[in-house]
Amino acid sequence: MSTPPPARRIGRILSLGVPLPGPRVDNYNFLSAPSFFDYDAMVVDMRVLTHLIESVVDGTLEPETFTHARVCNATRAADEVALADMLARRRDETEHMLANGGVVVAFAQPPIVLRGIAGVDMLSSYWWLPAAEGVRYNDHVVAAEGTQAQVVDYEHPMAPFVLGQLANLTYQARVDIDDIPSFASHGRVFVRSYGNAAIGVEMPAGRGRIVLLPALKSAPGGDARYAFSDALQAAVRRMLGVMAEGRRPSWLTNHSLPGLAERASTVAAAQAKRDRAQKALEEAEASLEDVARYQALLWQEGALGLEPIVVNALKLIGFTVYDSNPDEIEIRHDQESALVEIDASDGPVGMAAHYRLRQRIERAIERRGAAPRGLLLINGHRLRPPAERAAQASDALRLAAETMRYCIAPTSALFDAVRAQMSGDVDAVAAFRTALLHTDGVLEAQDGA
Repeated sequence: MSTPPPARRIGRILSLGVPLPGPRVDNYNFLSAPSFFDYDAMVVDMRVLTHLIESVVDGTLEPETFTHARVCNATRAADEVALADMLARRRDETEHMLANGGVVVAFAQPPIVLRGIAGVDMLSSYWWLPAAEGVRYNDHVVAAEGTQAQVVDYEHPMAPFVLGQLANLTYQARVDIDDIPSFASHGRVFVRSYGNAAIGVEMPAGRGRIVLLPALKSAPGGDARYAFSDALQAAVRRMLGVMAEGRRPSWLTNHSLPGLAERASTVAAAQAKRDRAQKALEEAEASLEDVARYQALLWQEGALGLEPIVVNALKLIGFTVYDSNPDEIEIRHDQESALVEIDASDGPVGMAAHYRLRQRIERAIERRGAAPRGLLLINGHRLRPPAERAAQASDALRLAAETMRYCIAPTSALFDAVRAQMSGDVDAVAAFRTALLHTDGVLEAQDGA
C-alpha cells in the first residue's frame, strides 16, 4: 500500500532564478537549494537554470550546494559534487515533491541540449523535470516567440497573475497539445497567443501538477518586484488549494437541495472572516518583509536579487540615489557623489565590476572634465556567514581599487549601517556614509557583521 501524501502545509515556496521576496519563499539557485521535496511548490526560470548548468560545464562557475560542497562538472576532491549527480538528485527530489501533491511552476523556454556534462552524453534542459502523462518535453515544448498573449481561462488559479503581466510577456515556447493524447482529458490551457498557440498550460504529474508559463521580458525591479512576488505567491497558493479538476456547470443552481442555501450562507460568512484574516496576515507579512528584506544584503546575488535591495539600503541610510537606469546607479550626499557598481560571487569577487566602473568613470571624465568617485559594493563568499568569509575582493580587484582610488565595501557593512539606522545610531550611519565616499581601496566590514 502506498504511503499517503503528508497534510498540506502553509505553502512553502522554493524560487529558483525568479527573485520572490516574502517570508514564505526561499530564494536559491538550482544547485544551492535545500532538497526540493521539503517545499509545497517550486518556481523556476528555465533560462536561468540552463545558463547555470552551462556555466558549471564550461568552468566559469563552481557554485556550492546548500551544505557548501562545491559543484563541479568533474569532481577532483572529496568535498566536491559532480554536476551529473546533482541533476539526478534534483530529478528524484522533484518526483518526490510532485508525489506529495506539490506544484512546479516553470517560466518556459524550448528544450536545450546540454552537452559536455561529465559522465553523460547529453541531456535536455528539462531532464530534471518529470513528465506529465504522455508528455515528451523535447517533442511537445516547441520554440516560439512573441509578445501577444491572452488569458483564455479566467478561472485558472494562475490567470490573475498572468493578466497582471501581459504587457511584460515575451513568450519563448509553445506546447504542442494536439500531439499529447491525454491532454484533452487531463490538461488545461489558460493562456494562448493571438495565433491560438498554447503558451500557458497545466498538466498533472503524480499527485501534483506542472504549470508552464510564458517567459517574461524582465522581472520587475524596485517596488514593483514586491507586487509581482505577491501576485505569483497568491497564484501558487490558489494552485495548492484547488484539489478537484473541472468547473461546476452554471445550470446546477436550478437543482438545489434542502439546507443547501443555509450552508452556503454559513460558508460565505466563514469566507468573509477568512478574507479578513488573510488581509491581516498579508499586512503583517508585508510589514515583516519591509524589514527582513535587508537580510538579502548578506547572501543574495544578481541584478534582480541583490541590486534593488542595495539601492533601497543606500536610500535608507541617507543617500540620494539616481537609479532610473539600473546600469548607471549614482549616489549623492550633500555636495559629494559616487558612481556605484554592485557584484556578488560564491567566491571572491573578480574584475568584471571593476571594468564596468572604469568605463563609467572614463565616460564621466569626457562629459564632466573631472573624474568622479567610484564605489563598488560586493558580496563575496555570499553563502558563508559574514564573520567566516575570506577576503571578498580578489587581489587583482583590491589593487585596481587602490590604483584608481575608489572604494570597495562589502554589502555586509551596508547591512550593519541599515541596522544602525533602524536602531537610531545616526553617528555610525554618518561615519559609514563618509567612509564610502572617501576610502581608497577595501573598506572592511565590522566584526560580527
